[in-house]
Amino acid sequence: MINHLLKIFQKGQFVLYVQILEKVFFFALLLVLARGYSVREYGDIVLIFSVSNILLYVLQFGLPVVFQRQTAKDNRVNKSSLMSAIVYGLSSYVLSTFLLLLIVSQLYNNHQYLLIIIMHSFVFSYFFISVFNSFLLGKGEQRIQFYSYLIARGISIVVILGLLFFLTDVMFFMSVCLAGNISIVLLLYYYLFSRHTEKSEKSQVSFVSLKYLLVMSLPVGIAAMSNFLYDKIDIIIISKILDIEKAAYYNVAYGIFKASQLLFSFLLVTGFSRVSLLSKRKYAVKLFLKKYSVYVLLISTAIAVIILLFSKSILLFIYGDKYMSSVLILQLLSFAVIPLALNNLTGITLNGLGMFRENMIVVLSALLINVVFNVILLNSFGIIGAVYSTLITEMFILVFDLYYLKKKLW
Repeated sequence: MINHLLKIFQKGQFVLYVQILEKVFFFALLLVLARGYSVREYGDIVLIFSVSNILLYVLQFGLPVVFQRQTAKDNRVNKSSLMSAIVYGLSSYVLSTFLLLLIVSQLYNNHQYLLIIIMHSFVFSYFFISVFNSFLLGKGEQRIQFYSYLIARGISIVVILGLLFFLTDVMFFMSVCLAGNISIVLLLYYYLFSRHTEKSEKSQVSFVSLKYLLVMSLPVGIAAMSNFLYDKIDIIIISKILDIEKAAYYNVAYGIFKASQLLFSFLLVTGFSRVSLLSKRKYAVKLFLKKYSVYVLLISTAIAVIILLFSKSILLFIYGDKYMSSVLILQLLSFAVIPLALNNLTGITLNGLGMFRENMIVVLSALLINVVFNVILLNSFGIIGAVYSTLITEMFILVFDLYYLKKKLW
């Protein structure tokens, strides 16, 4: 078992390295911006990031998931799908830029148009990065992604830190970050076309094919958006029913709880390609599910125990003693780590089998259940009610994912 787990880790190690690199990069970027600018300026920056990310989630439609499954299942990169995705991405970028400028200028009276465009370009470049990555992951290619990120992020960090004391301009920082993302896009694009496409295959844009892909990926997009809202809506509800301070305590604990996904999610990224390849063979998928369940259960149990026993030390180290009120919240959230990990596994298995609609139904229902239980339990138990709501929601997702998988496989 240990040897097999190590082999799986070796296959997914570069995905883990990319995730760690991105976490460190964004932590450093936001820290520089938070320390270098006023609260109002930083608030404007966070607002632009938030609205831009929502537009990205909406317009991305879940296409990366569909492309990864398609590539893994067929064991080839479809050049027509790739070109159609690029054309769609460019069109979506123009539309989303216009919408962002309209929203931020009209609703928030922010008229820094050039800064807004640069920041949105940085965010929306992840559409192309995630699409190109999905094709590469479908082919089992990970190393090139890590090296692309490493080069781009390394240069960006060196430039920003090197000039930090001479030039503290948010437009400069974001331009450097945008240049880094563009370099990642170009490297991945070049690698895809030079290594994984047939030269004889025509690079034509098929709008019929794109329409089919968008319709097929719509449930994935709705599920991704529901997941995004599920992660954010707790804070809004807590701040309205209780107060902002309680929301801050919960947000700190919840952030650590969700960050624990990093220690098992990299296995599931490569696992998704695997189950997509095996999707026509029920027995093989069942075997995959049983093996990965054991691995995910072992890792998540270890994480849960560590969080339960060392919550105070973790919070002190990261946030200092002013967030000691988050200790009990984090300890209770540790019990949700195991169902969180297992429903991540069942979720990628549903998507790998092409059961996008079923996954959407579960995630959308979970969002509604989370809202209802938060409203009820926060009024009854205070901030701990939000923890109970999270645990109930994660269990709900796991149970109904298993229900759909049982109907499909057994």
